[in-house]
Amino acid sequence: MKAILFDFGGTIDTNGVHWSEMFWDHYQRRHIRVAKTDFEKAFVTSERLLTDQADIATIDFRTLLRRQFLLQFEALGLPGAAGLAESMGDECYDEVAGIVARARTLMQAFRAVYRLGIVSNFYGNLAIVCREFSLDSLLDVMVDSAVEGVRKPDPAIFSLALARIGIGAAETFVVGDSYDRDIVPAKFLGCTTVWLKGRSWTTPKATGAADYTITSLETLKAIVLP
Repeated sequence: MKAILFDFGGTIDTNGVHWSEMFWDHYQRRHIRVAKTDFEKAFVTSERLLTDQADIATIDFRTLLRRQFLLQFEALGLPGAAGLAESMGDECYDEVAGIVARARTLMQAFRAVYRLGIVSNFYGNLAIVCREFSLDSLLDVMVDSAVEGVRKPDPAIFSLALARIGIGAAETFVVGDSYDRDIVPAKFLGCTTVWLKGRSWTTPKATGAADYTITSLETLKAIVLP
């Protein structure tokens, strides 16, 4: 095996926690009283509206989180949305920064053995975010769906990464938290798949495409390091 391709959102930045659950945790900590079903609708709305913002490809991760909270709060009709979004966005950013720092330490160890890449359904600013978290120097390839015009679960997005990194599917691990978007298409191409099974709002009906299942990125070391 010669390469590891990681998902970013829900994998490197939250260690397997779906972003809907990450946001919901912060609602709970602030005792914001909304029904979870209403929150989940607002989450979906915020994702759609965020993608349409003209400058989305130029913003950093802190700004991204603040905007996501703001769009959710506006969809929910919460008072004081702007100030609340800023403070909660900053709290969430601090949490994520700690998670990414631990992931970066792992990736430094993997870098001694493998070529590394990130393949992500993102907003056009993946390169900015990777620089922000000092991940860029560890990566041989970054594939951002908004830049490339192809999204998971289309296997073509992984084929693109493999072509750029110059390593075949049979020699590549793919690590991601989404069974349907990461594991299934990567397995279709012949990659060795590692499903980061964490807290999510959906459960796959079958998991046979996962060669390995882990519950924390830390345990990836036992699989990929000799």
